Amino acid sequence: MAVEAKLKASNRELKALPVSPARTRAKKTNTNGVVDLVVVPTMTASKPANRMDSELLEIDTIIEEVSHAIATNDDQYKCIMFTDLESSTEYKREMGHSKGYMRNRLFCDICENAVKKHKGHVVKRLGDGVMVVFENAIDAVLASLLIKRSIAANRKKLKKLVGPMNYRIGITCGYVKQIPGRNKDYIGHAMDKGSRIQTNALRNQVLIDEIVYGLIHTKIRDYSGDIVIGKPKNMTLKGVGVSTLYEVSPKNLGLESSIFTRMKKVFH
Repeated sequence: MAVEAKLKASNRELKALPVSPARTRAKKTNTNGVVDLVVVPTMTASKPANRMDSELLEIDTIIEEVSHAIATNDDQYKCIMFTDLESSTEYKREMGHSKGYMRNRLFCDICENAVKKHKGHVVKRLGDGVMVVFENAIDAVLASLLIKRSIAANRKKLKKLVGPMNYRIGITCGYVKQIPGRNKDYIGHAMDKGSRIQTNALRNQVLIDEIVYGLIHTKIRDYSGDIVIGKPKNMTLKGVGVSTLYEVSPKNLGLESSIFTRMKKVFH
């Protein structure tokens, strides 16, 4: 009886700690039956991880800078040349990016060296080609033919190194606007037209439009023993309209549009 009375008295002295169930966990049970309760701290993030930054770009500042760049530059009359290496994407997929880069780099370096020799300015590389401006149309034509002659003379060597190096070149003249900045650029209808002319060229063909032809057809007589010009052909250029195009080529290589030249390359 005495032991039973002591147990009842002990039970009356037990007290529960008043803490929130959501912020507690059992730590250890004492031998006398009392449960120790520990408060767990709540971790609160300063900003949810899935929230975007609320700060926006200064669009008005960007608009002002672009407008100023366009408004402060006058139109200039230039001759524009576009070059493009054929099938560069397919080549990289089949041969790998390292070899693809080497092929592109070789072609662009050949173009740039020819351009410098004929007083042109490479505006930018386009990955697998270049965009160039000249002051004179005859310089653009001579540079394009130097590219053609140099690749043709080294075709076997280049093919052994990086495979076939086929290309297209387009040339036009017109008013353009230079855009200043770290990387200078040009805009204008003539830039778009030059790109479209290049796109419509045959493999290894140099095409000029009626504007370039009008500027060089008398001058080209000085090179009549070395240069041949094909017959005019009307072509519809996407986004530009109908234009009269002419092929120019070194006389010893012939015109790419001629059946004789194409047959000769098939059996070469």
